[in-house]
Amino acid sequence: MKNLSMKKIVKKEQGFTLLELLVVITLLAILSVGALVAYEGVGDNAQATAAANNTAGADRAIRNYKAVTLNYPDQWDMLSTTTGATPTFLHTKTQAAFGVMTAPAAGAFKTKFDAGFVSVGITELQTRIIPGLTPNVDPNLQHNEGALGLSAGTDVVEDDFGNFNFYSILPTFGAAACQINGAAPAVFTKLNGDAFTAADGQRQNVINDYLGADECHLVLALGFGHDAAHSTNNASVAIATAPTFVSKDINPAKNYARYVALFHVGGDGENDGVEDGDITVDELFAKPRLLAVVDTAGNVIDENIAKQNP
Repeated sequence: MKNLSMKKIVKKEQGFTLLELLVVITLLAILSVGALVAYEGVGDNAQATAAANNTAGADRAIRNYKAVTLNYPDQWDMLSTTTGATPTFLHTKTQAAFGVMTAPAAGAFKTKFDAGFVSVGITELQTRIIPGLTPNVDPNLQHNEGALGLSAGTDVVEDDFGNFNFYSILPTFGAAACQINGAAPAVFTKLNGDAFTAADGQRQNVINDYLGADECHLVLALGFGHDAAHSTNNASVAIATAPTFVSKDINPAKNYARYVALFHVGGDGENDGVEDGDITVDELFAKPRLLAVVDTAGNVIDENIAKQNP
């Protein structure tokens, strides 16, 4: 009996068989892959949720500030340089989502165009002079003229709204189909150099249904950056900070990652009911209207919410 008990004890103390070990290892591998996929899904959800919340928060804060002070924040970021070039730190998605156009020529159109923005408190814009990065300055602060490392003010400029030769815009229904004050602007392209197409008309319609897919509209796209938020400090509805956009593609350590406000300036047929492909001085609004706030890739709130995994 004693020997039989010892045999049972010895048998119980034997390790797993090779087959059992392989089964356990396989199960652990399957579980680890599943956990990794779930973790990555959580990360995607978190980014999409943050983007949606930040878009809505920025939009709400800007509109609240306007409702109380009757002005918008000042000192917005221009997405193109003073020469119309594209800053190198703008992600390719940003370059595809927004465009650039030459400023209107001097005259009644330009006077009304400039006066409209000044009348709602947007008196100054911050624009890069050079397209490259200023060393030791974060991409989100490249438009801030007080950022450490600027070379004698030769990298960025803050100037009156009407003193610029180029403005960053939302692509409209094609340079061939749309004119500004009787002529197509000399520069009227996406920031990546591509021409506007009918697809851009469809895109503007997605952003705001008021913008018909086959209509000409003039919409300025201005970055809500560091100094725009700080320009509200003296108001009872001050905006403490400008939110940052983060995605799989856009990295704030490498790319400009601010949210972008879209200001509707005017549209073909807005005031005279005649759609002839030309936005004239009579079709400019007396004051620009905030259409929407989008992320740095040009996505609206609904699109960020849709990116969340079920």
